[in-house]
Amino acid sequence: MEARTLFRSLFLINFAITLGFGIADAFFSMYVFGLGARGMLLGLPLVLYSLSKIVCSPFMGAWSDRIGSRQLVAASLGLYLFVSVCYFFTTSLPLITMLRILQGVSCAMFRPVLVSMVGECTTDDKRSTVLGTFDISFYGALSFGPVLGGLLKDLWGFQGIFASLILLCTLALLVAMTCIPAQMIHPCQPAGNDQSDQLKDLLQVTHHSTLRGLMAFIFGRACGISLLGAFLPIMLTTRQGLSCTQAGMVMASSTLVITLLLRPAGMLSDRAPRKALVVVGGTIVSLLYFLIPAVAGFHQILLLGVGIGLFSVLSQPASTALLVEEGSRHGMGLTVGTFNSVLNLGFVSGPLLGAGLQNTLGLTAVFYAAGVMGLGAVALFAANISTENGLWS
Repeated sequence: MEARTLFRSLFLINFAITLGFGIADAFFSMYVFGLGARGMLLGLPLVLYSLSKIVCSPFMGAWSDRIGSRQLVAASLGLYLFVSVCYFFTTSLPLITMLRILQGVSCAMFRPVLVSMVGECTTDDKRSTVLGTFDISFYGALSFGPVLGGLLKDLWGFQGIFASLILLCTLALLVAMTCIPAQMIHPCQPAGNDQSDQLKDLLQVTHHSTLRGLMAFIFGRACGISLLGAFLPIMLTTRQGLSCTQAGMVMASSTLVITLLLRPAGMLSDRAPRKALVVVGGTIVSLLYFLIPAVAGFHQILLLGVGIGLFSVLSQPASTALLVEEGSRHGMGLTVGTFNSVLNLGFVSGPLLGAGLQNTLGLTAVFYAAGVMGLGAVALFAANISTENGLWS
């Protein structure tokens, strides 16, 4: 019963934070553009936000292993609340840029510690089901955030968006302080390691083959997701001639399917070999990327989007459960933090690669590159896990 209560609290916290920043981030570029940001000033807050997550995630994860989960989740939520209050009261572009860096730091604290806590309150035979159910709080909020943000923007402008962000961050912090048990104050590893030991841990954690394979897989997956997010709307509107509404439906189809099927996919992952599910799901998604330039018409591309979501969700709970298994061996916070750093690196690298390919080889090459990178990532995952227990274990 205590584990169930903790899970519900963490689910609500994750939903509130993801919804709040899903609302705000969907219109952030529009906000700074309205404040006069152009060129580098327009892109700098977005780049620094991503870089702060990449750099800080492993260190914040290792820190959570030493000081305990409750303190770090409270610190991350407190920093989130501070950032949201500052967004409400300032229109200074330099200050907003600094706030985006702090937002990245708080995100680097937040995700590893929440996954660690969820992993600690479940057993191995139900791990994928629980983690898949937990991810509904992320994907559901991510789907709903831009819609609610648009309504708030139309009704009350950006002040309405930032006010809702403050309320959601406050709610998350109150839930954390009242519902996370005091037992989770104690660190899961002995304190007292110095900075050199922490850096050594960060270097050694990548020596484990399954974790290396997982990082290769998530890097390729993140590149594919970010490439689609950046270039699929261009393909749909300029090449396919779809309306913005139709393009939005196609873009939302994958996320909707993932949200609806996360729990069933988690239950499947608890009964089938998880590594095999990662390989099968990742391979088929990568092959579907090759079909994007070839399909024509709204219904065909919508069906393709549904297919991408269907096979993406096949690997999602399985890969997260494998990550938690590795975390139980090598330090949960450190493992998840390093994994998240690689994930965010993929999200940054994808659009940069896509921009270069579009300028040199054209728009079609972007989707072929996404497919090739996805297949390469799956191959690296399979090659690394084959050195341990094999694909079907």
